[in-house]
Amino acid sequence: MSRNYGHSIDFKKSAVEKLLTRGNRTITELCKELGISSPTIYYWRDQLAKVDGMKKSSKPQSRSVTEKLKALSEYSALTKDERGEYLRKNGLYEENLQEWKKQIEDAFAPSKKSSQDKAELIAEQKKVKLLERELRRKDKALAEAAALLILKKKADLIWGSEEDE
Repeated sequence: MSRNYGHSIDFKKSAVEKLLTRGNRTITELCKELGISSPTIYYWRDQLAKVDGMKKSSKPQSRSVTEKLKALSEYSALTKDERGEYLRKNGLYEENLQEWKKQIEDAFAPSKKSSQDKAELIAEQKKVKLLERELRRKDKALAEAAALLILKKKADLIWGSEEDE
């Protein structure tokens, strides 16, 4: 059974706004000040996101590449004071942004294959060519043997086999 303390929608909106712009205060401090529990304020945040058409913050790892790039560019344009508020509003941590930045750098970094890797690749390519040549030779030999067998069967039908005599 849920309790209804009769908080108005305006109170809920102001509480959620304080949550999103709380600065250096902890959620516990904010909840004590408002006289509510932390699950309540999170519930209100999610509830208001549905009502106001706001997008509820999704898990950082499930965001698209476009969303990640947008978040990185917006975050880098902010001052140090504005960054904490931005992270809270978007449900992110600084570690998420650092990880995304590293992923982007790795994606655009030129591949650094060592000379040993190149030598192994060349050796594998030579081995593949040799095996393909051997396969072609064996295919030709098999085709020749099949043709000879067919000719022998036809000759046996025309002239009869040696076993018949």
